[in-house]
Amino acid sequence: MEPEKVDVVVVGAGWSGLIAAKTYLDFEPEANLVIIDNQSTLGGTWAQERLYPTLYAQTKLGLFEYSCYPMRNEGISADGYISCKTIHTYLCEFAQDFGLTHRARLQCSVQNLQHLPGATGEGGWTLDVTGAHPGTLQCKKLIWAAGAISEPVVPRYPKAATFSAPVIHSGDTGKHLDVIGSEKTRSVTVVGGGKSAFDTVFLLLKAGKRVDWVIRDGGSGPLSMMPPTILGLFNSMDVVSTRFLGLFGSSIMNTDGPAYKFFNKTRIGRVVAGAWWKTVNSIAVWSNGYNKSPNADKLRPVSRDNGIFWAASGLGAASVPDYWKVFHAGDCTVHRGVIDSLADNNAVVLRSGERFQADMVITCTGFDKSARAFGDDLQPLCGLAANPEGSVDEARWAALEADASDEVDELFPVLSRPPAGLEGHALGSKKPSRDGPSRHYRRMISPYLAAQGDRSLFFLCMLHTASTPLVVEMQSLWGVAFMLGLIDVPSLDEMEREAALWNAWTRKRYPGIGRTHSYAIFDFQSYLDQLLGDLGVRTHRKGNILADIFVPSRPRDYSGVADEFRAVLQIRHLQTEGKMGADKNGSAVPLLSAMGT
Repeated sequence: MEPEKVDVVVVGAGWSGLIAAKTYLDFEPEANLVIIDNQSTLGGTWAQERLYPTLYAQTKLGLFEYSCYPMRNEGISADGYISCKTIHTYLCEFAQDFGLTHRARLQCSVQNLQHLPGATGEGGWTLDVTGAHPGTLQCKKLIWAAGAISEPVVPRYPKAATFSAPVIHSGDTGKHLDVIGSEKTRSVTVVGGGKSAFDTVFLLLKAGKRVDWVIRDGGSGPLSMMPPTILGLFNSMDVVSTRFLGLFGSSIMNTDGPAYKFFNKTRIGRVVAGAWWKTVNSIAVWSNGYNKSPNADKLRPVSRDNGIFWAASGLGAASVPDYWKVFHAGDCTVHRGVIDSLADNNAVVLRSGERFQADMVITCTGFDKSARAFGDDLQPLCGLAANPEGSVDEARWAALEADASDEVDELFPVLSRPPAGLEGHALGSKKPSRDGPSRHYRRMISPYLAAQGDRSLFFLCMLHTASTPLVVEMQSLWGVAFMLGLIDVPSLDEMEREAALWNAWTRKRYPGIGRTHSYAIFDFQSYLDQLLGDLGVRTHRKGNILADIFVPSRPRDYSGVADEFRAVLQIRHLQTEGKMGADKNGSAVPLLSAMGT
């Protein structure tokens, strides 16, 4: 059977996929574009089937939206955080208003991909799709917007035949609200220390359940949790969204200028930066109440006095109203250990020998990038995985990453001295991680394919930040510009070096989560500066330098960037025509005259 031929396939219908589809159609309105997603509704992470009543975004109204589409002031907490229902509705309305809904094929999964190299380097793709719209698709362009956290990581425990309690992943919590709300479900075991675990524990405590919360001992520890506000004066995510905070952040994208030199290369500057982070950490410790009980103390992140800076397991915010009040008053026991087995009579047994009953187990063990469809051969080519061990390419990458690690140590002395408890993560950072951050230039494209002239593929949302909608919107513009040949990329050596340097930095800067994912929670503005600089448009979006440093960066500041880029292209085109005219006639065509038509 012949494959269905389309121009573009976008995989993913969440924040990334929807804005990528809109952006591509803005530049190529006649394109036959199809969106594929495995959920039954639009929204990706915020699809209807994944929601539950106490789920809130970790950022506030005005920060969690596209620049071209303001979010309604509905379902907002007293601290300004956004309910999951509001976000889902927003994404569905966005898709409807921009003509994307009818392009979406939901309840479909990509099982296998094949790359179709072109005669001149430009390739294409075939996708084997299963689900509600099965078949084979063939496309010229593929935008992989499934993100870095779309594939659930499901632990497997030895399980007795008589263990009958349901065991689910946190990604399916919204589908099991009836079980959670049942009177038969009295005690629930929650596994994991990330944001989904914090959210799940709150849901259960609000429902009046007893919770046994199991967080692995050792490792990178629990999530670093910011309070919803700083001393009741500033929204925490407002602070995270300022350039001011980024000056203290040891960012690989800020390695020049007086602020970098002061805070990283002078003793007094490092003391000032360290004091700032420890003050913020102390505010979080006080607000979260880690000192109120031995139970709460087990939730303190690794690096007890500087957990906010290192954010080894990631950074979150207590965005749901009264989170810590409910936790401290609720029936919750935190266990630091590892589950050994699920035993007879619905008993959960830890390796320490401790055991407790469970009417339900929810594994909040995170997600990974969905790379299986690319297969073992395509993953290295596409920058999704390391090359085979012992290969020439992998030996070259080992040297690249070792050099990059040394460069990061020289640029940021503080990162060369990780705190107690995180040394093991940092010590391994000179070795290429086979399951680590993707080897992508600008976190989006494969250096190997791009160097061959193949512009048929780019990835979205492979980078964790504090401002997903804004970042993926700018990534989409950059990625579409790359696909359409509107921007140039450097040589293979330069792209590989950039990817190696980023990966070495992110593993040292965020020692736990940075070893598996690209992470830039305090650094996203500098990343946006890189993308906009590549596009040739204005990077600093505020009216003056003080506002640019101290006022939170909001999506609306970036409104009109696509039009600015079109203007850059027009000027470039006119300049090229002028140069050609000069070469032919001996005099340049006046630019103003050419623009007057």
